[in-house]
Amino acid sequence: MKILCVGQIVYDLTFSMNETIIENRKYVMKERTECIGAPATNAAALLAKWGSDTSLIARIGDDFLGKEILDQLHKLNISTETILIDPSTSTSISCILANPLNGSRTIFNHPLQESHMEPKWPKEDPDFILIDGRETEIALQALKKYPNATSVMDAGSVKPWTSTLAPLVDYFVCSEDLSRTYTGQEIDIQDMNKLSATFSKLAELNKKHIVITIGGHGVLYQENQKIYHIPAFKTKTVDSTGAGDIFHGAFVYFLGHNYPLETVIKLASLTASISTETMGGMISIPSLKEVMQRAKEMKSIF
Repeated sequence: MKILCVGQIVYDLTFSMNETIIENRKYVMKERTECIGAPATNAAALLAKWGSDTSLIARIGDDFLGKEILDQLHKLNISTETILIDPSTSTSISCILANPLNGSRTIFNHPLQESHMEPKWPKEDPDFILIDGRETEIALQALKKYPNATSVMDAGSVKPWTSTLAPLVDYFVCSEDLSRTYTGQEIDIQDMNKLSATFSKLAELNKKHIVITIGGHGVLYQENQKIYHIPAFKTKTVDSTGAGDIFHGAFVYFLGHNYPLETVIKLASLTASISTETMGGMISIPSLKEVMQRAKEMKSIF
């Protein structure tokens, strides 16, 4: 299975912290992790780790962190031939404060500036395309260049590019935050009338397949005009960084292996829940073997 991921790449520094930040004080962090991250990149890492032929189109600066990212991508077996090296900008970096007591994370991100660059396409046509909205111009080109590829969009929040890209993909997988912002109403899994109205409104963006991730409450999706709810898996969360990205990567993987949509979502959700048991984003990606073993132990669910 050949996958092309298009979007953002960031160098992540994650610190464990369970205090409230007070200005003008110094905090000594006793635990830290560092790795590359961002939605399309974390998804690409999972797909490569699980054996897919994975290419990533993302932008880095011609600087120290950019070189470190290239080295990490090489170790992950992700093609670096498609990476855009932009000397006019600095590589994006994030500082993440993860609270192990409740699994929350606070992210401070310095994004790089995007400008026009000609993409470097993979040598072979992809079977699947995953986009996160960044590098919008190239994402649009990719969707046009590979019309036979199944396309998935990781839509975390309403952005200027949302209404441009969403109608073009086969699977619009959005967050509760995007749903709330776009539709103007909260998700209530007990109120089918409200859910129906939510999906009808989101259908303005995509008329094919809509999936809504709702954090600790699980996932909602619509199939054959019927709305389904899949509850979240119980786990001991210490850091939720990258869990959504990992969900999207696993979603593409299981979709590509011809599982029914319900099973695709369940397995992707299980993968994301396992990842929250470990500090850090990309380094928390579980092995495919571990995911399938957990699923095997849950006979009543799978």
